[in-house]
Parts: sequence; C-alpha cells; structure tokens
Amino acid sequence: MDRRCGTGRPWSAAFAAVLLVLAPHRASAVAISGFVRDAHSGESLAYVTVVLAGTRWGGTTDANGHYALAGIPPGTYTLRVQSLGYLAATDTLVLGPGDLVRHIRLVPQAVEVGETVVEARRTESGASDVAPGRTLLQIRELRAAPAAIEADPIRAVQTLPGVATLSDFSVGLYVRGGTPDQNLILLDGADLYNVDHLFGLFSTFPADATKSAELLRGGFPARYGDRLSSVLNVVSSEGNKEQFQGAAGASLLASRLTLQGPVGRGSYLLSGRRTHLDPLLALAGSRLGARWLRYNFYDLQGKTHQVLSDADQVTVSTYGGNDALAYRFERFDFDVQWGNRAISSRWTHVFSSQFIGNLVLAGSRFASETRFNTEDVRMHERNRLTDQSLRCDLAYTAGAAHTVEVGWLAKRLQSRYAFGEATQEWMDVGARGSQYAAYVQDEWRLTPLWTAQAGLRYSRASNGGYSGWDPRVSMRYQVGRDTYLKAAVGEYRQYLFRLSREFQGISLLSSIWVMTDSTAAPSRATHGVVGLESRVLGLDLDLEAWCKSYRGLYELNYDNVTSVRIGDILRRGPGRAWGADLLVKHQSGRHSGWLSVSTGISERTIAGLNTGADGTPRPFNSKFDRRLQTNLVYSWQLGRRWALSTRAAAASGQPYTEVLGRGEVELPSGIRWPFNDLGALNGVRLPAYQRLDVGLERRFRCRSWDLTASLQVVNVTNHRNVFNYFWDPEGEPANSEPGVRHQISMLPLLPSFGLDVDF
Repeated sequence: MDRRCGTGRPWSAAFAAVLLVLAPHRASAVAISGFVRDAHSGESLAYVTVVLAGTRWGGTTDANGHYALAGIPPGTYTLRVQSLGYLAATDTLVLGPGDLVRHIRLVPQAVEVGETVVEARRTESGASDVAPGRTLLQIRELRAAPAAIEADPIRAVQTLPGVATLSDFSVGLYVRGGTPDQNLILLDGADLYNVDHLFGLFSTFPADATKSAELLRGGFPARYGDRLSSVLNVVSSEGNKEQFQGAAGASLLASRLTLQGPVGRGSYLLSGRRTHLDPLLALAGSRLGARWLRYNFYDLQGKTHQVLSDADQVTVSTYGGNDALAYRFERFDFDVQWGNRAISSRWTHVFSSQFIGNLVLAGSRFASETRFNTEDVRMHERNRLTDQSLRCDLAYTAGAAHTVEVGWLAKRLQSRYAFGEATQEWMDVGARGSQYAAYVQDEWRLTPLWTAQAGLRYSRASNGGYSGWDPRVSMRYQVGRDTYLKAAVGEYRQYLFRLSREFQGISLLSSIWVMTDSTAAPSRATHGVVGLESRVLGLDLDLEAWCKSYRGLYELNYDNVTSVRIGDILRRGPGRAWGADLLVKHQSGRHSGWLSVSTGISERTIAGLNTGADGTPRPFNSKFDRRLQTNLVYSWQLGRRWALSTRAAAASGQPYTEVLGRGEVELPSGIRWPFNDLGALNGVRLPAYQRLDVGLERRFRCRSWDLTASLQVVNVTNHRNVFNYFWDPEGEPANSEPGVRHQISMLPLLPSFGLDVDF
C-alpha cells in the first residue's frame, strides 16, 4: 500500500498549512475528536450526532464513525452524543491547552411498547445535511421495514420518494428520471454494476450483513462522480468485536447464515444466502405453459475490520453473487446468467484531531451471458466489465465554520460486448482505458443560519481523451428551530453506461455495459433541486422539487449489427426530467414508518427513434416514466413479541410500445427474421399498478437463542399487475396483422413462512 497518502509528514503538514491559511482561527482554540462505537458489539457508528450543548459546535460522525469538532476555546463543556436506537450519552469535558481525543460508546436502546415510548428528536445541531435529496437508512430501519420474504436494503430504498421501479421482476433503481446505470452503487467503497436479483424479492445486499444504506437522489457533492443521477452508498457490518454471534434464517424461498465475532485486533463477518425457488417456479411455469422454468441465485459476503491503533484502522471486504435462469417454451428457450465479484481494502489514518484520511483499493467485475434459441436461430450475448481503482479522500475540520475535503481517484476499466448467432458474430466491441478524477469541496457555515457547500471536480477518461470540470454548490438556510430551506445545483458527467434491449416491448434480462471512446462521447447532466425540511407533530417532513437536463444519452442502434466501434452501435440525443417528491417519516414508538409520494416526467429525444414524417426525432416518454407513485411503509409493535409490517404501493402505468402489424426481413446469413410494425415509441401506457405486502412475526426465547417466526404475503389482494404485453402472430407474416395480444402478469399472491434464529 502506498503510504504517501498516509504517514508522509512533509506532505500532510503542507496540506494542513494551506487549510489553516484558508480558515484561520485563534491559536488558543483546541479540537475534540474520536470514534463512536456500539457498546455491545464494538461496531463503529456512522452519522451519529455529536454536539457541545448550548454552543454552535456540532456535527456528525463520518462513515468510519469518526467525529471532529475544532476551533473550540478552552473551558468546560457538555458533550452530547445521540443516535436513533441508542441511549443518548453525555460527558463533561474540561478543555485546556492541547487537543482532546475522546472515544464514545453508545448503549443500544430497545423500543418499549408499554407505557414508555422512546422518541427520536433532533439535537441542538439541527439537520446536518447541507445538500437536499439525502436519505439515510440505518440497520434498525432496514430490518424494521416491511420484510416481504426477508428484510432487504434495496427494496427499502425502492420505497423512498423519487425512486421508481420497472416491475416486480427487478430491483433496478430508476432515480428521478435516471436509469440504473446512472446510479453510483458502492459496497464498502467498491463499485457494483448490477444489484438485481430476479423477481424483485431480493437484492445483492443481505440485511443481516448491512449496517447502513445512504441514498443521494440528486445534487450530490463533488467527492462523488462518473454518474448522472444518484449515489447509493451501502456499508456492510464490521462484525462483533466483543463476542461470537450468529444469525440464520430459512423460508420457502431462501436460506441464509451470518457469523461474526472477534479476531485479531478487530472483528470478522461472514454471510451467505441461497434461494430454493425451483419447486415454486416449476409450478408457475406449468401454469404459463412453459416446459421448463428454473432459477436460483446466491450471495456470499465477508468483511474484517482491524483497529491497529487509535490512528490506524484497516478494513477488507469481499462480495460474490450469481444468478442463473433457464426457460423453455413451445417455440423458443433461453438461458441467462449474470453476477458480480467485488473486493475492497480501506486504510483509515487519523493524522490529527482535525485531519483524517482514507485510502481505498478496490476491484469489481460484472459478467453476463444470454443464450436465445428458436427453431431456426441460435443467438448469444456476452458482456463483461472489470474495474480496478485506487482512491484517496482527506478531510480537514478547520474550526466551527469550515470542513474541507480533497481527494483523487485512479480507475482502470475494461469492457467487452459480443452478440450474434452460433456461426456469426454480429457485434464484438471492446474497450479498455483509464479514468482519473480529483476534487475539492468546502462546507462553510457562513452565519448561524446559513451554511454552504461548494465543490469542484475534475475528471478525465483516456478513451477518447475526454475531460472536464464539474462545479457543484449546495445551500441551507434555517428558517426555524426545526425547519430548513435547501437548494443545490451541479454539473455531472458519465464515461460508462449500460444499454437496454427490448423484444416485443419486453426488456431482456442481461446487461450491456460499454465505455466511451473516440466514437462515443460521455453523457452529461445538470441538476437543480430546492427543498423544505421540517419536523411537525413528531413527523419528519421532506418536500423537494427537482429538474434534470441530459446531454448525450444513448440507446442501442439495431440498424448496425456489424460494427466493432462503440459509437456505431449507439443512437444519441438529449433528455430531460422534472418532478416533486414528498417524504413523511415517523421513526419512534410502537408505530413507525414513512409515506412517500412522487410525481415526475422523464422524456428523451434520440436520433433515429420516434421520428416524424420528415425524419426528425420527436420526444418520447422513457420506459420508466411514472407520473405518480406512492409508497406507504408501516410497522406496528402489537406487543412485546408480536409485530406487523406492511407496504402498500400504487403507481400510474408505465409507457410501452404497441404492436400494430408484422413482417419479416432477410438477415445476412440468409435466415428470414420476423419483425413487428410498431406504433409510437412508448406511446401508450400499461394499466395502473398496485400491490399490498403484509408480514406478521412472533418472537420467542429459547434458552440463549432468540427465534422469530414470520408469515410474509406478497400481493395480498392478488392484483394482476401487467408486466407487459406480447403479440402471438397468426398465419403468414404477409397478412400484416399483429396477432393476438397476451398479457404477462407480475407476481401473484405469494405467501412464505420463515424462521430466523439469533445465537
């Protein structure tokens, strides 16, 4: 590991000196810093509120659980530390000459369901987020969210405002008019390029191994880049540093096991999950007329966190997962496999009470393969993307008014996409190259009421030699004790993207990842967000309006099937999206949950698609355009041992392209391939969507084990939500009739029983 970012004293001293010039404070002032951890497990606690009571000094811990308050005059203070789900901790501090290091341990607080009700309240520091569009789900919220089959971070994120879903069969996130590839998804610092497991019941993140999930829906700061829409930062649990602990669960659909405990000077965590859906799918396939329907996936996750000293910590995290689907029908069959591999290593070094750095070395790989066979044609599609990166982030707390962050990123990427028949490769495009980025940002408390965060990010891609500067600014104004106005504007660019393909309006399952090169310029976007955040009658309210302007969006060009250049297989054009989101949240007591309401429009104009009579492209609605979407998440502690959880979702129908007629064309191989005569691109809409999931659980105590028996029911009302339509042709193609329209429904009523054991 390169220690120039860690203990290089001349370099770090020079950097600190520059920051001191930018943000001077009194020489007699001191700093308080340390780590906040769980008193029972030793787990570091991120985003915990830390304040000096009755003063303007306050903030939150970072992703490592580290806090720093600087520029404090000598004297006696009361340090208050508070987080949802923990007893608040206070400590009297006498500050004299020299900085003070004070580590804090918080005791978990179970929610009482009798006369005592634990209430979650804001602390004196108020809302700590400058930028709008940020939602943090901690481990207790992830597990308390309605657990259709089992608790899942991504499905919890899907219930947040501004996040749309394509269907029950996917956990892809469509955030504020963006596609899943426009989301930067990080697992312990490593990029993940696909978080989908089929049927929408699971994501790649088991809740037993997840500590927190942070979603930035837009206007995110300069330390994040190479994505146009959002950031999902998932942090896995470090493991129990005090004692061995295990958790296991089994249901009709999947089984899982998580083990954790102390090792060395820290902890370890191992987690695994495997589905056993085959019997249920065989039954469902027979109802659909399939001769064969098989599907399974697995997830494996591991992590170790070592505390080498008060100044140094090292974390190593790994993940591996794979999906396999096989389907046999009367006239065609297909097999699909896709999966991720990721590993990351983070070194955290505390230079001083005010200066902390993180060095992350990470690698990731996504691979997919699809085989599609009919009576006359055998086709295949392969895609692979590998990513190796080195990232350094430095943060300096220069007093109560300034927190300055700088960092850089070096990334090596390689991609390949191939598509063709058994005897002929139609497309075979590949690329490799490097990406570099550097950023600086300053969070500045202008006055007691005004706070600003300004940042600048520079990025460059070796493929094509593209580069640019992306400025970003966020502002927050405190209107009242618990009311804040927020706004953000910024520029974003993306050098890597995933292409979607459709067959009779149905998206195929595997992904196509490609990189920019000299023939394909990067995509760009401008974000604008304004919002109001408040607390009324014990409820947290968050209302935001947003807009995005896209340049250089891509669609797959089916008219060019022989090129080896990326630009030739793409169509491009601008796009735009705008809308408003509302989140109402209650986080304490016997009743908890949230209501999210989103409205928005997403459209794009792509050359060669949806053209008018003169050949000019016209705007069309995106496939994931949802004019209205509502999610109600509700958990009720019925008693000390019983709990009820529900999720109700309703949304307007999404667009699809209607088939008006059909014909056939002769391929280069001489095979005659049928095609459909389509109406306006995404010109009509599917029926409205609605779904109600319910879960009931009962807790038991058996000696030293805690057992939880659960009944989960997906789609309680058995509503036949339409996934899509397909047309079954009749007679010869020459008759030009579209054929008979058939409906493909989403998940029916699906009950599942489960048993979880903690030991």
